Amino acid sequence: MKTRHILMAFAFILLTSFLLIIIFSRSSEERALAQDNAVPDAGLNITVDTPAPSSESVIDVNPAPTKKPIADEKPDIDISSWEYILANSEHNIGKYAPTVVAIEDTAQFFDERAVDALVDFLNAARAAGYTPYINTAYRPYSTQEYYYNGKASQLSWPDYPDAEDYAAAALLVAPPGTSDHQTGLGVDITDKYYSSLDASQMNSEFLDWLADNCAQYGFILRYPSLRKTITGWDEPWHFRYVGVEAAEYIMKNNLCLEQFVEMYK
Repeated sequence: MKTRHILMAFAFILLTSFLLIIIFSRSSEERALAQDNAVPDAGLNITVDTPAPSSESVIDVNPAPTKKPIADEKPDIDISSWEYILANSEHNIGKYAPTVVAIEDTAQFFDERAVDALVDFLNAARAAGYTPYINTAYRPYSTQEYYYNGKASQLSWPDYPDAEDYAAAALLVAPPGTSDHQTGLGVDITDKYYSSLDASQMNSEFLDWLADNCAQYGFILRYPSLRKTITGWDEPWHFRYVGVEAAEYIMKNNLCLEQFVEMYK
C-alpha cells in the first residue's frame, strides 16, 4: 500500500513538471510572436533607426512662400485716372460733370471716353439673344439733387423736411454728389420688356449674362448683393465702366469698386 502511494506521488510530480515545461515553452513563443508583430502606439516610446538624409532627398519642412501668379496681382494702374472716380456716401464728388454724349439713338448719355465700350457691351448682349434697355445712365448733380429733395419732401409731408427726413431719404436716393450715375460711367441696364428696376420682375438669365460678360468690355457689377454692407446698395442691373484690366480683376475676385480703390491706398 505504501509503495502504491509512493508511485502515485512520483507520477504526480512527473505530470506536474511536464505541464510546467509545456506552459513555459508556449509563453516564450507568444512573447516572441508579439514582438515580431508589434504595432506602434502613441503611448509607447519606440526607438526607430532613421537613416541619415542624403543630399538628394532633403525635404524643406518650411519652404519659402510661393509667389502668386501674375494674374492674381493687382493691376498696375493709376488709381487717380478718370475711370476709377469713386462716388459714394464717403466720397462726395461735388458738382463733377464729365463730357457726355448720347448712347446710340437714345435720350441717355454716357462719358464720351467710354461710350464705345458701352455700345460694344450692348451689341454683345443683342448677339446673345437679349434685348438690353438703358434705363438710366448719366445723371447730373442738379437732377440728383432734385430727386433727393423730392424724396425727403415726400417722407415729411405735409411738413417741411428736417434732418431726419433727409437722413431717411439718403437710404432710398443717393444725395447729390454721391451717386455713381453722376460720374457718367454708371448705367442701369434692363431688358426691353422689363424696364422696371425690380429684379424680381426682370429676366434673371439676362442679368446673369450681363454679370458674366461685362468685364471683357471694361464693366463691373457696381453693386453686387454680397457687398451691400460696403456699398449700401444691391442693384444687379447697375454696371460701371472701369476699363478691361481693372474690370477683369474686380469681377474675378468678387470685389466692389470701394474695395478695389482701397487696395491702392
